[in-house]
Amino acid sequence: MRLLFLSGHAFLPSTRKASVHFVSEAFAKRGHSVAMVSVGYSLLTRLKDPGLYKSLASEQKNRFVERSPRYRTASYLPLLHPFSSGRRWLDWCMSIAFRLYGSILPRFIRNEVEAADVVFLESGTSICFFDAIRRANKNARIVYFCRDRLDTVGASSYLVASERRLARACDTVLVPSPRMAEHLPPEIKLAHAPQGIDKPAFDRCTVSPYPNRSRNAVAVGNMLFDSAAISAMARHNPDVAFHLFGNGMSGDYPSNVTVYGERPFGKMAPYIKFADFGIAPYRMTEKELYLAQSSLKLQQYSYCLLPIVAPDLLVGARDNVIPYDPASEERCGEVVRQALATERDQAWRDGILSWDEVCASIEEQLPRFPTRSDGSPAHPLPATAGWKVQHQSTGS
Repeated sequence: MRLLFLSGHAFLPSTRKASVHFVSEAFAKRGHSVAMVSVGYSLLTRLKDPGLYKSLASEQKNRFVERSPRYRTASYLPLLHPFSSGRRWLDWCMSIAFRLYGSILPRFIRNEVEAADVVFLESGTSICFFDAIRRANKNARIVYFCRDRLDTVGASSYLVASERRLARACDTVLVPSPRMAEHLPPEIKLAHAPQGIDKPAFDRCTVSPYPNRSRNAVAVGNMLFDSAAISAMARHNPDVAFHLFGNGMSGDYPSNVTVYGERPFGKMAPYIKFADFGIAPYRMTEKELYLAQSSLKLQQYSYCLLPIVAPDLLVGARDNVIPYDPASEERCGEVVRQALATERDQAWRDGILSWDEVCASIEEQLPRFPTRSDGSPAHPLPATAGWKVQHQSTGS
């Protein structure tokens, strides 16, 4: 099958991989023809992050390049692009900009849309292209690849409203956690495929990057990042080294905290595998409880048999979660000692899938998607092994 992914994540050797990268690559390895387009970038990116823009523009600017057999990537880089902002007046202006941006498909994307059997739109900027994609190919099945709640990550009001309409109109809403769709309309066609991890990447790690007899904690990813909790843990445990991976994780940290910024997954994996414990320092509320099932780092830590230090709202999410109260600096300090004293258990790996296994569960359903020759609504997917199809009983 020909699959097309639109994502707000850049695909570069120098940047971290998100689940959309792992899933799309796994589909190609399973024999499908896969094209992936990064959207939400433009000359504005050059002003904000010159290095990123240079890397995107150097070879895949508005064209596809082959990364591996059956796998191609491209970056859509117009003069300007809309973006989400917390400022009300700018958010209103961006609503108009998102409409204009998503109304026209550039030729190199249109060609892929017209040839695609299935189009995956990742949550974020990608969804503003829905109408243009449906006009270009009425027969393609459109899957909303929902990885985060837009109202959680600070998306524009236009995207949040568009998501509700898209959820009703697309063929399937694919989520890693049923909780992630609780805010969406009740009549959507909802399917659940859990997160996976790159097991071979961890299995290949044989050399620790840490000094002998040192104690090390690792935190990866900047979503809802609580720098205050990290600072408290580090202050109360000066003999433990804290290693932070991801953009936007700066803070007033003690000297035993190292911020690496964004790193390729292959270089980051040893830091996870050989750490003494992992940290998921989410600054969360009840609304973000879907992270208990969808957080990629929780599964990566668990596969590497790490105790997980996480806010108390995630207690019980996995057997290796050790909770702390983000409002208590004393508890933030104590939880580190508790994590260091926790014995590891092979059972922590139970239920964790590889990306190939995740794609196999999705692939099983793709041939059964109803053909849409007239743009009419598709029927819900049947439930089969490896998938859970659930219809929400309440909207948001």
